[in-house]
Amino acid sequence: MNKEQFLKAILNVLKEAGRWIVISLIPVVLAYLETISAEWAGILIVILRVLDKFIHELGKETENEKLITGLTRF
Repeated sequence: MNKEQFLKAILNVLKEAGRWIVISLIPVVLAYLETISAEWAGILIVILRVLDKFIHELGKETENEKLITGLTRF
């Protein structure tokens, strides 16, 4: 593995972590404000992540650049 491949792998990991942070931000804030319970926040995070992945895969299959980015847009 050369340096370029290593940096690309690190970038992909950081993007994935960023996606999880963006997706979980709203449910965690809602749980903090006691608008929803922590259980529902966890369920909402999972639903949003599955929806994000579905939109991403649909975009790849249809070659739609706007859908490839999913909900998080990166």
